[in-house]
Amino acid sequence: MQFLRSLFCLHGLDNRARYFAICSAAHIVFIVLISAVTSEVFLSFILLILISPILILTSIRRLKDANINHKWLLAPNLLFIVFALIIIFTQQSLNDYLLIISIISFSILLTYPSINKGKSTSLQHILGYFGPVDLSEYRQTNHHSNRKNNRIEPSLAGNTATNIQSRNVNNDEQTQFESYDTSFSESTNEHAIDIGEAIRLNWINNKKIQLGTVLLLLVTLITFSSSWIFSSVSESETPKITESVKKNGVIQNVLERNHLLSMPDNFSLFITQHRGIIINWQADEVSTPLLWSQSSVKGDNSCKEISFNKGQPIRSLKVTVEGSTAISNGSYNNYFASFSPLDSQALIQALAFRGSFSLCGYEFSLKGSQAALGQNKQYAEWVEY
Repeated sequence: MQFLRSLFCLHGLDNRARYFAICSAAHIVFIVLISAVTSEVFLSFILLILISPILILTSIRRLKDANINHKWLLAPNLLFIVFALIIIFTQQSLNDYLLIISIISFSILLTYPSINKGKSTSLQHILGYFGPVDLSEYRQTNHHSNRKNNRIEPSLAGNTATNIQSRNVNNDEQTQFESYDTSFSESTNEHAIDIGEAIRLNWINNKKIQLGTVLLLLVTLITFSSSWIFSSVSESETPKITESVKKNGVIQNVLERNHLLSMPDNFSLFITQHRGIIINWQADEVSTPLLWSQSSVKGDNSCKEISFNKGQPIRSLKVTVEGSTAISNGSYNNYFASFSPLDSQALIQALAFRGSFSLCGYEFSLKGSQAALGQNKQYAEWVEY
């Protein structure tokens, strides 16, 4: 309980190791949990509300530990919140990589050494923390040695002051924090520069490195933004296509083809109203509109299942052929292979992580398929890493 209180402490100090551990853990927890509640926006906001104060408070404690008054160094926290909101609203797992920029920005505070580093006066950090929250229970290694050192030997009555001093050790530790003065300007080591500080100073004094860093950030942001905008626009402009059949002279709708997603090797994906997957590609013209049907177990046997370069094949419900298209002085039909909603998860996983597949005698490469699926929120929820 005391450790949790120290995470939300405003007046304490965090050294580099503790600050690094908290920031790393917060980002990892956010990435893992946000992928588990992708479709639950409310739960995603609750997660953000819980993690953000922890990051802000550890940044404040790190500033105090380094005796820095530059409030702009709290900007990485705003960057984390902005990127987290982008991930929550877009619901695209690819945008998780934006948090790499957030992690790099948080690392700026790691380049500042603790103010008491190399000082004659040393603060007693426990788990990297020094402050009003009592974490002495975690100092187990020093507990027994201190007990031996503080053992009271038999003494004359005139030495009662020693007994009083040993009983007031805890009060002295609390007083140490309350009377702590962060102005240690008289140190003989004040001009010593460690590795982190050397990196920061070299970055500040090198305009080319600064310009390169800014350009890299801009390119990264533009890339992710354009990817998200393109995905949203292409999805909104995709018309809803309906597979239909004619029965007793009446056209009846059977399967809707929603959320068109073009894949790298000249095939496309659709999602039906029942959350089933349809694979579409253009191939040679054939005379029959129905190549395979699972219900009648008739048709081309090469269409009865989709086979991957490794792993188990998945049975198709049916494969239909529609509409002739003239391409490069030849005629081609649109093939549509429908799969059961029960196999949607397994099918998308296979499309994301296998190398190739064959269907109806046609071979397709899956190179780049994982990125394509991850950029579309409708399909990304089926991809598990």
